[in-house]
Amino acid sequence: MTETLAITQQTLNYRAALKAIAAASEQAEHLGVQVSIAIVGRGGHPLVQLSLNEAPPQTAALALRKARTAAGFKVPSNFFRDKSGDDVHLLAALDTHPDLLMLGGGLPLRLAGECIGAIGVSGASQEQDIACARAALAALGITSD
Repeated sequence: MTETLAITQQTLNYRAALKAIAAASEQAEHLGVQVSIAIVGRGGHPLVQLSLNEAPPQTAALALRKARTAAGFKVPSNFFRDKSGDDVHLLAALDTHPDLLMLGGGLPLRLAGECIGAIGVSGASQEQDIACARAALAALGITSD
C-alpha cells in the first residue's frame, strides 16, 4: 500500500480577489461607509488589501484579522462570539490571539464546499461590514456556507 504524500487543494486566485474587493468597495460606497477590505487565500496569506480614502488606518489590520479568522476556522469571524457567548474561558483565550478578531465582517469563501480563502471588512457597523463582504461573495458567485 502506498502512502499519499501530497494533497491537492484549491485556493482563491488574485484575479478573483481583485473582482471581489471591487464589489465590496462598491457596496461600501453605496452604504456611504469608509472601510478597509482584506482578502486572503486559504492559508490566510493576503492576496489583496484596500482601504477607502477616508478609512481609519487601524481598520486595515482589523480587516486582515477578520479575514484570517474566517479562513483559519472556515466560519464567519463572529461565529465564536455568537455561538459561545457564555463560554468566557474560550472567548478570553481566542481574544488573546493577535491574529484573530471575532467581530462580524469576516466571511470564508467557499467553492464546491471547500474553503478557498476569506474576506474581512472593517470600519463600519458589523452589519455594514458583513453587507460589504457578502457583496464580494455575490460578485464571485460563491457562498460562505
